[in-house]
Amino acid sequence: MKITKKEVKDTLFRLMICIIANVLISFVTIWFLEPAHLYAGGATGIAQIIHRIILKNNGNFNLGILIFIINIPIILLGFRFVSKKFALYSLLAIGIQSLLTGLIHYSPFTALAEDVAVLSKTGDIVYTTNYGGVLTLAIFGGLMAGLASGLALRYGTSTGGIDVVGQALALHKNVSIGSFTMILNIAIAVIGGGFLEGSWIIVLFTCVRMILNSLVVDKIHTSYTYTGLHIFSSQSVEIGKSIMTNLKRGCTFFQVVGAYSAETRIELFCVVSTYEVEKALKIVDAFDSKAFITMTPVKRVRGNFRKKSIV
Repeated sequence: MKITKKEVKDTLFRLMICIIANVLISFVTIWFLEPAHLYAGGATGIAQIIHRIILKNNGNFNLGILIFIINIPIILLGFRFVSKKFALYSLLAIGIQSLLTGLIHYSPFTALAEDVAVLSKTGDIVYTTNYGGVLTLAIFGGLMAGLASGLALRYGTSTGGIDVVGQALALHKNVSIGSFTMILNIAIAVIGGGFLEGSWIIVLFTCVRMILNSLVVDKIHTSYTYTGLHIFSSQSVEIGKSIMTNLKRGCTFFQVVGAYSAETRIELFCVVSTYEVEKALKIVDAFDSKAFITMTPVKRVRGNFRKKSIV
C-alpha cells in the first residue's frame, strides 16, 4: 500500500509530540519529584517505590532500567487492546524516559526541597521541612506532567506506562483516563510515602501533584468523550454521506422548517468522538462553508457506536 505525503507528515508530527512529551516527563521526574521524594504516577511511581526499597537495603539499581522493565508487560497490553501503532509510540516513550532518568542526576530545584532553619519558641535554631518549596515542586510537577501526558494522548502518542492501560480502559470500558490514573496514583502515594517512607506529608504533597496531573490530562485529552453535531444546510444529505464514508459515523436526517423564512430544510444530526469534531467540520466546509452548526457535549452513548483508537 502506497504511503501518502499526508500520512508521512502525520507520523512525523506524532513522533515529534511523543519525543517532546517524554523528554518533559523525564525532566519532571528528576527535577521536581526526586528532590522532594514525591512520587510519579503509574509505572514510574511503581519503579520509584522499588528503587527506594533497594536503596533502603543498601542496594543500588538504576531507576531508568527499572522503568523500562516494568513497562514491558504494559506495552504488550497496548499491542493487544489498543493498537500496534500506539504500542510502538509507547515503546519509544519508555525508551526516552528510561534513558533520560537513568542519565540525569542533577536538579536545579534541589534547594526547594532542603530543610530550612527556623527559630523555636525557646530561641533555638531548628531545621524543618520547607513545606512551601515542596508544594511548589508538587504543583509544577503535576501541571507539567499533566500537560505532557495530555498532549501525547490527544495526538495519538503515549508517555508509556499507565497511559497504555488508561487508553485501553477508555476504549473498551468507557472509563475516564484521568479518574483511573488518579485512583491508582493515590494508592502509589500512600504505599510509597506513607508505608515505605513513613511520611504522610509526602503522601499529601504527592496527592496534590497527582490531582493536578489528572485534571490537566482530562482537560487536554478528549479522545473518548463525545460531541453531538446539529448541522443545518442545503447540502445536508451530501454532508451526511461524506461523514458516513470518511468518519464511519452514522447520521440521522430531520425535516425542519425555518421560523423566519418558512423554508423546509434538512437537519443532520450525528455523534462523533470529540477528537473527530475538526474532521467533521472540514467535511461540512467542503460542501457548505456557511452551514449553521451547533455542538453539544454528549455524556454517554449506548447502542451501535464504534469506539476507535486514535492510531
